[in-house]
Amino acid sequence: MHLSWRTLCTLTFLVPTLCVGMPSTTLCVDDSDDVRGTGDLGVVVERATGSVLIVETTTHTRLAKIQGLGDLSHASVVYSRDQRYAYIFGRDGGLTKLDMLCGEIVKRIMQAGNSVGGAISQDGRLVAVSNYTPGGVKVFDAATLELLADIPAEFGNNQRSKVIGLVDAPGQRFVFSLFDAGEIWVADMHTPSSPKIIKFKEIGRQPYDALISPDGRYYIAGLFGEDGLVRLDLWNADVQRILPNYGKGDIKKPVYKMPHLEGWAMASDYAFVPAIGQYAVLVVDSRTWQPVKHIPVQGQPVFVMA
Repeated sequence: MHLSWRTLCTLTFLVPTLCVGMPSTTLCVDDSDDVRGTGDLGVVVERATGSVLIVETTTHTRLAKIQGLGDLSHASVVYSRDQRYAYIFGRDGGLTKLDMLCGEIVKRIMQAGNSVGGAISQDGRLVAVSNYTPGGVKVFDAATLELLADIPAEFGNNQRSKVIGLVDAPGQRFVFSLFDAGEIWVADMHTPSSPKIIKFKEIGRQPYDALISPDGRYYIAGLFGEDGLVRLDLWNADVQRILPNYGKGDIKKPVYKMPHLEGWAMASDYAFVPAIGQYAVLVVDSRTWQPVKHIPVQGQPVFVMA
């Protein structure tokens, strides 16, 4: 595509207007020579101070420090599709939208009393938060943080479960687990104000974390209340137990921290899994979900990265 000189000039001088009205302490550009992308930007969560750093990784420079984000002791982050905005999920129920180019809070809301993470839909329009108190999932407009759907995690006799393992899945869906109920729910969000929920019950005791496979087919939940893992096939709506011996079992060593499933690494056809209470990393064939190797390490692993 050929762009005229006039078009190029128009594009050049449109970019600085994106942040008009922001205070001078922000990173918002006011000179066309300073226009930049976000590909090398990163977010560092300072959990002890409730603040976030915006850094750029090309020259390892700190660009901004953003304060006032509340309790970040179990914080997690997702990003908008254009990589300009970061959504910070705080433990105190806070949801904060950050503009990484301007180094500022766009909007911050308190949406619950105790939260453990969130996800953004594949089209980038919806942000979902998993809550402990009150137990459930809330879904917001990614642009405005307007509440679009409130999904209470109800089970039994009007009980509400803590929600963990929230992920986005193909088909404009969110998938999550109910810790207290032992269930996995799939929420179809094609109509955000009226989500369609499919519930898979009696999947195992106390699912405590989960992941989704890189191809978007399998949702795998770890069980705190018993050994083994649960695999939900999102293509066939089928639940199976895998790795039946994965867990604490009769291990004599103390388990200081249960490995989170986000700490797994998927490489080629293999999953690299921190063993629980053992000084080893398990290598699992993801085609059969059978262990094929133990890699000895010097302590109890928590995360494995590819």
